[in-house]
Amino acid sequence: MRGLKKLFAPVDMTVGKPWEDIVVFTVPMLIGNIAQQLYNTVDSVVVGQFVGDNALAAVGSAGPILNLLIVLFVGISMGSGIMVSQYLGARNREALSKTIGTSIVLTVIASLLVMVIATLAARPLLELLSTPETIIDWCTSYLRILFLGIAGMAFYNILSGILRGLGDSMSALLYLLVASGLNIVLDLLFVARFHMGVAGVALATAIAQAISALLCLRRLTRLRELFAMEWRYIRLFRQHCYSCSL
Repeated sequence: MRGLKKLFAPVDMTVGKPWEDIVVFTVPMLIGNIAQQLYNTVDSVVVGQFVGDNALAAVGSAGPILNLLIVLFVGISMGSGIMVSQYLGARNREALSKTIGTSIVLTVIASLLVMVIATLAARPLLELLSTPETIIDWCTSYLRILFLGIAGMAFYNILSGILRGLGDSMSALLYLLVASGLNIVLDLLFVARFHMGVAGVALATAIAQAISALLCLRRLTRLRELFAMEWRYIRLFRQHCYSCSL
């Protein structure tokens, strides 16, 4: 039990052998990047088996658009992680708390913008990409459900980036694997049992991503020895980047 607790404890990158710390920190990130792609892949397999070729094509056509959003949120999470790691290394609890609070507010804003704009623009965008008429309705339904539940994807990526900045890359991987497993179960339940088709796999993915985000938030609240999780920090702050001044 103690060994397992140590495995999921934040890694202090300023002590110990650098190569060991880098390996322990990096391997979960690499696995997580692969697992992040499983959502759309599993959706494609399930609808291909239980719905048909058109449903498979509809989910596959949505893949590039979803990957674009993943890149957007991963980019924000990387920026958050850099700031978090800088202030953690500097032992600046106040600035660290402000950075995490700012990241949460930015995630809320980005989620709302994507939820509104992308949901309305889903079908015009698919038409612009010359999506076939035989699958455009299913593809639109799939994307709109995911866009309406985009907060799960957004918060998982941002909060996992913060956790990595705090030296905890294992928890982020564990929660992603749990969500991926849940997505498989829900896909089969909604499609094979309830016959919800493409909408079913979209709903399953949105629920699984929301669960992974909640798990990350729960983990973050348990690291209060490193920063303060208080409402007064949940706002936009102007941050100073150490590396920018070098």
